Amino acid sequence: MPAPIELLLALALTPAPFALGQPAIAGVQDSVHLLWWNVENAFDTLDDPQTRDEAFTPSGSKEWTSKRYYRKLRHIAKGLRTAAGSTPPDFIGLCEIENATVLADLVRQLPWEWAIWTCHQDSPDARGIDVAVLYAQDRWRLDSIDFLHASDLSGSRDIVYTAFCHKQTGQTLSGFWVHLPSQRDPRIAQRIRALEPIRTYPHVDFLLGDLNSHPEGLLGANLQAYNWSCMPSHVRWGTYAFGSRWSFLDSGWRHNSSKWHGEMHAIPFGIRHYEDHTPSIQATFYAGRYCGGASDHLPLRFTLWTCEPLPYIYPSN
Repeated sequence: MPAPIELLLALALTPAPFALGQPAIAGVQDSVHLLWWNVENAFDTLDDPQTRDEAFTPSGSKEWTSKRYYRKLRHIAKGLRTAAGSTPPDFIGLCEIENATVLADLVRQLPWEWAIWTCHQDSPDARGIDVAVLYAQDRWRLDSIDFLHASDLSGSRDIVYTAFCHKQTGQTLSGFWVHLPSQRDPRIAQRIRALEPIRTYPHVDFLLGDLNSHPEGLLGANLQAYNWSCMPSHVRWGTYAFGSRWSFLDSGWRHNSSKWHGEMHAIPFGIRHYEDHTPSIQATFYAGRYCGGASDHLPLRFTLWTCEPLPYIYPSN
């Protein structure tokens, strides 16, 4: 189990035709706002001899120059600001971040008033892409963190476990931030196996991220068997697009024992349309061709709330 550690480190969208889960509870205040985004190969321009990142160098097949790198970071930051709307996020989860340098360069692009600190470590993923968690350090205290990996699953990224406490109200919120193995391996058993480390954590509020599986598929059924419920999801086309083909790969789940409830909105950032008006996403790359967008996934906004009354905070004199 993890040991305590301290690290230094709304946009409203009309519910679309596809809405998974039950309707949200209306009129609940004191909500918590989380963003999640698979940022599609956020690599720096340097070759790391320990990972397969050679394509993302100036001389590599992607011709990954500093100009392209910083353009991508600016687009990611713009997408996060769009997803946050007028409310600074409490937490941000990102996947496909190469390293701490990329994360630091991205944080410098974000609004200074967000007061972001970061949680990250290099994972054993063969390409060197990681999951990172950012949080508003002026509102939340990080009490516990762990990086989880199935012992018999090599070359994949960590699941990040975090436990936070609100500095003013004392409310606690714990969760898993995940990026499960790619669909390049069609075996759903690989993604189910990647989730095995979470079974040792009996009291966790949420699980969210890129599960590389539709929430109503076999992986979702497996999560339900372990007392997880999918959060209501307002998604128009999907959360990921390859050209005009959409998939629902990212989702959020709450444990049935949690006091927290939640819902998810897919934010239509970077949407472009073909001549026949078919929607897609302007990705960074499509079929090997540079397109200059932020990501082939949409940013997601989660709103969590609890029906428990918050303690009254007496103002200081």
